[in-house]
Amino acid sequence: MTEDLPVHFSRHPVVVQPVRDRPHAVSQRRLVPTSPEQVMKHRFSKRPLVDDMREYEEILTEGDMSYNAPPLPIGWVKYTQPEGAPYYMHGEKRIITDLTGPQTLVNLVGTSDNLLDKARQLGLPSHLDVELVITTVPGPEKRGDLGYYFVDHQRRLLFWVNNYNLSNIFSGVKGVTARDHMKQAVVTQYWMHIELYPNRRGLKANDHEELRNILTYAIADAATSSTSLAPFDLDSMTKMLDLVDKLEGILSSTSLILSLVEHCSTCHSRFINFSGQPCVRLNADQYIYASHHRSLRSGSSVLIRIFDVFLFQSASTHLEDLRQMWVDQIVHYPRWQKYITKLTSEWARFTIFSTVLLTADVSLLAVPALGGGGGSSDGGTLSNSTENSTSSGGDPSPPVALQMTAAVASIYLSIFFSVASILTSIQLTERIGGKEYSSATATSALLQRADKSLFGTDWLAIMYSLPYAFLVWGIFLFILGMSLVVFSSTNHAVPASLAPFFFLLFIFSIWPSFSGHGVYEALERSWRSLLDCEMWKSPRHSERKRQRRGSVRVTGV
Repeated sequence: MTEDLPVHFSRHPVVVQPVRDRPHAVSQRRLVPTSPEQVMKHRFSKRPLVDDMREYEEILTEGDMSYNAPPLPIGWVKYTQPEGAPYYMHGEKRIITDLTGPQTLVNLVGTSDNLLDKARQLGLPSHLDVELVITTVPGPEKRGDLGYYFVDHQRRLLFWVNNYNLSNIFSGVKGVTARDHMKQAVVTQYWMHIELYPNRRGLKANDHEELRNILTYAIADAATSSTSLAPFDLDSMTKMLDLVDKLEGILSSTSLILSLVEHCSTCHSRFINFSGQPCVRLNADQYIYASHHRSLRSGSSVLIRIFDVFLFQSASTHLEDLRQMWVDQIVHYPRWQKYITKLTSEWARFTIFSTVLLTADVSLLAVPALGGGGGSSDGGTLSNSTENSTSSGGDPSPPVALQMTAAVASIYLSIFFSVASILTSIQLTERIGGKEYSSATATSALLQRADKSLFGTDWLAIMYSLPYAFLVWGIFLFILGMSLVVFSSTNHAVPASLAPFFFLLFIFSIWPSFSGHGVYEALERSWRSLLDCEMWKSPRHSERKRQRRGSVRVTGV
């Protein structure tokens, strides 16, 4: 890569000044090893603010066409990252920094000599493809510490001249013990450095080919597997591949395609999935941590089992979906996006169904038997089907009046549940469109907070189940109210003719709720055990069966 050095970078080895000739006004801030990830966080979160309270009046003199920035100390050149952030490079020393101010830049030269001295004493690389980054990072002091790291572009690695806690760049991944596994985290930081400081570096033909091959494989994997580990969805990767093909040979210096390498090379994905290790994660829903695997095998919690009774098994379904999205506390964002899209579509349909049910409830209340249509509110005027049950005064008999009261109460409850389904659907749809679900990082933070709460992610599963459960309860209560109206007639011909159909429809309606939950297997076992019961067998049959078992034991011996 030495033939493609960035502009203004010297093609000669770095010359370190003797200690006696170095500037004595070296920064008093603490010098600590850091990483590109920390530099990026500081760059995006600690930008200087513009003073908009002052009035500025700049008078341009006649013929003045000078718009150049103030001169920099000798050797320093200003660059602008494609997103707009300025940074500075010293060509001879090959120093890169975000710091500003002439005196600060002069002091950095002396600081870099101290670091370069120590690197040579340790026998670390010092060829032309080594860069030194010194910039501000968060620290105990208000103005922060000075953080540094070296970059070796030939090996695509970072190194330091002090002890550095490498777990700082593990992104919370636990169980990292192999050195080759740690290297994947360092390589990820290397590509993050390229995004921070493009330095007019271009990609070579083999880099383009490698990126194209990575994207092609990831697209094929995502298209043929529902548990692909690709960090992007299929449409995004297809667009990326098209963009890479168009940019090849056109852009020689940009952070755009280099950041594509950072993300699309899936270095970070390989690291968090333990690629190359015996415990590698091969599918997106595969657990590799022992503690999480044990908790998964333990099944649903008691809370979920209790709520499943009232939420029609939907809580356990949502909990299973959440476990597939958040495997080993790592969010697989493409699957999460599909899950959120599915939830949004479902809740929109539930809103429509609840509105229709609400209309049906109000219409049923208008039935004269329930006091609607101008009838008395206490059921004084009944339908033709209940006229035979009235007393001489025209009022319904006490049992019929009690059924009408229960029907009205059921319909009112159905209205309440319908409105509750609409409200929860609207609120949840609005919530998942907010910042908490806008990115993989935000989603991971949300699930982390949920996991640390009293009930863990169970409360999320229960909350996502509410629109569906409220709707089903509303339908059930509507059917109950309508049934009370229909079967309140003392004319037994009507209930007798409708009861078989009602029973069959009820069985088939609840069938989907019990299918797939082991109910059929349990009923089959109970039925077989009932048939095998000794009380149904004749004594001669039981004696013959015992003799047959005894002969089998003797033969086995």
